[in-house]
Amino acid sequence: MKLVTQLDRKTLLNHLAYHGWQYLLILGLSFLLWNLIYQQTAYRPPQGKRIDVYIQSSSADQDQVNAFFKPIWESAVPEQELVSAVIMLSPGTEDYYAGMQLITYIAAAEGDIYMLSSNDFKRLASQGAFIPLDRYVSDGRIDAAGIGLAPGRVAIIETNAEGTVTSVSEPRLYGIPAAELYGFASDLLIDNRDMVLAVAVNGGNVEATVTFLDALIGATRGPKPDFFK
Repeated sequence: MKLVTQLDRKTLLNHLAYHGWQYLLILGLSFLLWNLIYQQTAYRPPQGKRIDVYIQSSSADQDQVNAFFKPIWESAVPEQELVSAVIMLSPGTEDYYAGMQLITYIAAAEGDIYMLSSNDFKRLASQGAFIPLDRYVSDGRIDAAGIGLAPGRVAIIETNAEGTVTSVSEPRLYGIPAAELYGFASDLLIDNRDMVLAVAVNGGNVEATVTFLDALIGATRGPKPDFFK
């Protein structure tokens, strides 16, 4: 003999009361699985066709920065498939975590342009994390007119296994100081007063990156905002 329970509103509500969490769990797991599959299979431009800009900031909005980058990208390096920003933790109360995040990105050879605090820039530049920019400035590919470049000059320090300094190179230009690029503050809410722009040595797209960096410098020149005076 087969018993059949008629499906009505009361029966359905009673079933959901006892088993509803199972359906929610299935929906949640399905969403996570779909999201994982999408991330793994979604098209990502190759390293030679994208420029990633990593910025230390506690106030910048990533979508706003990307919107600011878009016309610069389309005008300066239209052959690039993507130019995007990654907002990192800013040095301050979260120094430990900010340092870990920054080193992780550098060690993984992620990012083409870095906008860092002066201290982080000098520390990493002295270890060879960035390319020298002297020749790009001297041949005009980076227009640094009117920018005080002294904070961007760093000597490479070589050490042995015991941590003893074995050699120190002549200082070279490894970064463009951003203190006078006031558009970062007025347009993007990035405190640029102690920041430096540098090109990662492990970036796979150096020539296009330098071209975009020059255009970015031009786009962020402007009058000093009142809140900096």
